[in-house]
Amino acid sequence: MTLAQHLDTVDLLRARAFAADGYHLAELALADPRGGRAEAEREALALLLADRWGPPDHIGLFGLLHRYGAGEAIPRPWDLLCTSLPDVQLWRVDGRWIVLGTRGDDGASEEDRAAGAAVRLLVCVTEVDPP
Repeated sequence: MTLAQHLDTVDLLRARAFAADGYHLAELALADPRGGRAEAEREALALLLADRWGPPDHIGLFGLLHRYGAGEAIPRPWDLLCTSLPDVQLWRVDGRWIVLGTRGDDGASEEDRAAGAAVRLLVCVTEVDPP
């Protein structure tokens, strides 16, 4: 996908009505970690989104993951995000959160890392506030 297609996807997810779960999650890119493409696309997309909505908030999700692991009930999609992404960039626009992150091979097994586990560029649009 191109950056223009990524922006179109973000706009489509923002405009789409939510089901009962209150979020949309999409994979924008899948890349070989050795090429660094997904991270570069994340940064480029974040710059374009920052032009629209200002600089993003950057948050690490380790604390949320720790709370989730300790048994705290974390609402969707934040439970999914904290178990998938180490950190995110996020914007609050028109009552919705736009969350952008890359899932690298940090959580992959040793075999997956050796095989070059893919890096995923993910976007989530949600009306659920971060816990």
